[in-house]
Amino acid sequence: MQQRPNLKATPLLAAVVAMLSGLSGCGGQATPQPQAAPAETAPSTPADPGQRTSQNNAPGDAVSRPGFFENTTQNIGHHNSARQPDGPGDGSSRPQPVYRLSDNRPTHDDRALAAFGVHLYQSKRLKLYTDIDPKIAQKLPPLIDAAYVAWEAYFGKLPPNREGTPFQMTGYLMADKELFRSAALVPDDLRPFFNGRHRGAEFWMNDQKYNYYRRHLVIHESTHCFMEAIAGERYYEELPVWYWEGMAELFGTHRIGPDGTVHFRVMPDDRETFAGLARITMIRDAVQAGRYKSRHDVTRLRAEAYLKPQAYAWSWWLCYFLDAHSRYRDSFHKLGGFLTGLRFQAAAREMFESQKPSLSTEWPLFVHNLQYGYDLQRASIDFQAGHALKPPPQQNVVEIAADRGWQSSGFLLQKGVTYEVTATGEFTLARKPNPWISQPQGISFDYFNGRPLGMLLAAVRVEKPESAEQRTSMLDVVPIGRQRRFVSRWSGTLYFRLNDSWSRLADNSGSVRVFVRRSAETDR
Repeated sequence: MQQRPNLKATPLLAAVVAMLSGLSGCGGQATPQPQAAPAETAPSTPADPGQRTSQNNAPGDAVSRPGFFENTTQNIGHHNSARQPDGPGDGSSRPQPVYRLSDNRPTHDDRALAAFGVHLYQSKRLKLYTDIDPKIAQKLPPLIDAAYVAWEAYFGKLPPNREGTPFQMTGYLMADKELFRSAALVPDDLRPFFNGRHRGAEFWMNDQKYNYYRRHLVIHESTHCFMEAIAGERYYEELPVWYWEGMAELFGTHRIGPDGTVHFRVMPDDRETFAGLARITMIRDAVQAGRYKSRHDVTRLRAEAYLKPQAYAWSWWLCYFLDAHSRYRDSFHKLGGFLTGLRFQAAAREMFESQKPSLSTEWPLFVHNLQYGYDLQRASIDFQAGHALKPPPQQNVVEIAADRGWQSSGFLLQKGVTYEVTATGEFTLARKPNPWISQPQGISFDYFNGRPLGMLLAAVRVEKPESAEQRTSMLDVVPIGRQRRFVSRWSGTLYFRLNDSWSRLADNSGSVRVFVRRSAETDR
């Protein structure tokens, strides 16, 4: 095998190193040089004295390899010495302008790098230097242009820098890391990383086995660059690590439609399409092994936890859960507007405190039931506190829809009391290839979670829980079917659902009528 020449030992070194040192001017285009859009290259300027640098790792290989995270503090972020006030108050009569940091990315001799095997592929928002297959590489910069539109729609528009140049990032995607080291494209002071690391408007990333996961990590690192840039030259409160990494994971989780449209912040629906990610599998495995994390546990994860990929999985799920759930998303989206200024932590505390009663019930339910294609919208619960059952001969009846998750009956049960539940009606569990018609006892040829598909299930929610066990009372599921008598383990509101996969609720239709009464045995 022919040995690859070391750039540091060739005459080409002088030209490359001179350009890599930050001399003015931009090198010629690499050949081949596919472009998604004309690049807008910002001039190199002296470093700001208050420039922040963040060296966060990308998530580890979710299949078999741990991530790498070196920051030993609780939070991610740095104070900027060039702090700008949030508004008037510095003695002036108007707010001071807010700027993002100057563009200090180095310029490179693209022709020399191309001759050495490192080619440039660029779009408006990303210059990507890589040695991977050109057919794969040329698709990545346009992906970041699409992500940029999504970031601005979510977090707000970036402030200008003092030079008025457009925002662009530089990424280094490396199949042969030593090749990039030889070309002086990996700074000597860059902390070690396993999959990726960003600093300012640059990121470095090792190539990945799976096309999806490669794209995921490019978006993840680029999201870090954008979130850091949006803080501008003003001070911003250090962001908690669960939000910093969870949002990068949230945007990184994407799907490309048949027409090429990129959808961000999606729910993975199968292992093959999202090959290499395995975040859902990690959470399921953790729960089965007794390592469930409450919402508090996730928000208190320290940076050292991100030495392992499981921390990224928990942070992603919390961000996805709050971002996609109709009850929490408005409050959660507001946090994205607090990347600048001093209000993020206060806003987060207010959000969690105001939603505490419902969060304490829904989070453990959703964590324990998480699966590929989880339909969060249909699984979300419309909480309605129950009232006492009507005495005979009045009936206590409720309709339970087949296309929803847990639904309140509106009836209040008492601990230790025996109740009788009966159900009637037919509903459809699937439409293709043929309709699956079921009754409340379920169908015997297919099962979900060990129970017949379509079986009527019950659970009780403790309205004012005083312990962790009471907060998870709805995990105590009672199989009902067509009819059952049972003793309530809890005092609280009775909920029902028809058993089906959490990813297949959308194709269900119909409902059943459920009758509830206090057992005559209880009154004897």
